[in-house]
Amino acid sequence: MAASSEDFYTKIPFMDNGTKRFINELNKLSDAMKNGEGRQYVVFTLDFLNDYTEKHLVDEEKVMIKYRFHDIENHAVQHDEFRHELSKIVEEYASKGADHSFPLLVQRTMAGWLNRHVSKADKVLGDYIMSVIEKSRKV
Repeated sequence: MAASSEDFYTKIPFMDNGTKRFINELNKLSDAMKNGEGRQYVVFTLDFLNDYTEKHLVDEEKVMIKYRFHDIENHAVQHDEFRHELSKIVEEYASKGADHSFPLLVQRTMAGWLNRHVSKADKVLGDYIMSVIEKSRKV
């Protein structure tokens, strides 16, 4: 699943950098799967996702607080749901390892996050932050 970060661009550098890294990792997993190496590569993807949830999502939540984002509760709930979804996947990997379908599960989870959250909720957040920044420049 080759995706372009332009589809998810918010004009907020740290958010866009996180999204670019996310898409890059998704594309690496997809390439590994095409080459028959998905089961071996998926552990690197899980490491990335752990880092993403511990750092990127936390930074995003701090920015929502800083700018008093109007929909912070719903946005943070979506983050928590993704963390929970990821923890279930990690538990499955810890108990069973990566069977033939496991890389596809991780790939679909990542693609779902991009389509369900990044392309929608993060775009709203990015627009909100940009509007606050623009207003502060006019004052």
